[in-house]
Amino acid sequence: MERIVGAFSSSDGQHRCHYFIMPAVGEPKGIVQISHGMCEYIERYVDFAEFLSQMGYVVCANDHLGHGHTVFSLDELGYFSPVDGWQNAVRDLHRMTLIAKKRFPQLPLVLLGHSMGSFLARAYAAKYPHECSAFIFMGTADGFATNAEDICGSIGFDVKDGGRLSSAAIKLLLAQGEILAKLHTDRYRSPLLDKIGFGKNNERIDSPRTKYDWISRDEQIVDKYAADELCNYTFTVNGFINLASALWYVSNEKWFRAIDKSKPVMLLGGSCDPVGNYGKGVLRVARLLEEHGCNVTVKIYDGARHELLNEINREEVYLDIERFLSDVLYKKADS
Repeated sequence: MERIVGAFSSSDGQHRCHYFIMPAVGEPKGIVQISHGMCEYIERYVDFAEFLSQMGYVVCANDHLGHGHTVFSLDELGYFSPVDGWQNAVRDLHRMTLIAKKRFPQLPLVLLGHSMGSFLARAYAAKYPHECSAFIFMGTADGFATNAEDICGSIGFDVKDGGRLSSAAIKLLLAQGEILAKLHTDRYRSPLLDKIGFGKNNERIDSPRTKYDWISRDEQIVDKYAADELCNYTFTVNGFINLASALWYVSNEKWFRAIDKSKPVMLLGGSCDPVGNYGKGVLRVARLLEEHGCNVTVKIYDGARHELLNEINREEVYLDIERFLSDVLYKKADS
């Protein structure tokens, strides 16, 4: 199915957000909006979008600020905006929603977010719950696990629960980010912040071939990612501050209370994904949502790493998502 490609004015008032809409094959059942992850872009989701299109779903997605073809130049990769960076990205997701709904006004919409995109999608779920029939959060985190135990310990952050660090990593990213922004500007690309965020992501992988092995067991996917200039960069200080701030927001008790309890939520993770604390973080988010009265479906794929839609068992993931969509939208149509 041929994609409709366009751009809309970003909420930062400066950029044009690149987007695509892929129509459904046959009579459309609904819209799936994708919120992509950190250091990637929407064209990496075309295979998944084509699958959903064949199953009867319209798919739409936009490149976030600082990503893909929304930037003016490669120097802007990993930089959101001087103020309200992640908030602007959430507002942009809403602008994408409105564009899709204007074209397909009668269709229900489900928002799917991966990794950093799941943080933005979770923030969206609290701010614009009326726009969606359900939410899917993939490769998400609970805001309490970290990969920075050695660094945090060395500067006085407490290590608790056998190495689990509470919110220390987020605090560290924010604190160090503010210092580095003053020393170097917020466009600086810091090896320290990169180490805090990703330095130990390969530690449970025997003899990793690349620094990106943690994203997937599919070596072709990893190699393609490593060679892609729209993926293989280091976030700016501004980017890391916004990443940590968004995760802090959606890990707060207020966020869990704000979620619309009538909207089904699907949480998917990998047992070998360091971002989701090897499944534990995803299960913790699911438990907290359930404790707050949400209808939650959760699945952890044994052996899977971070990018479930690019894993060797991606067909299984695709089908699980389609079953959830069918179930959610069938019940909505039947009610």
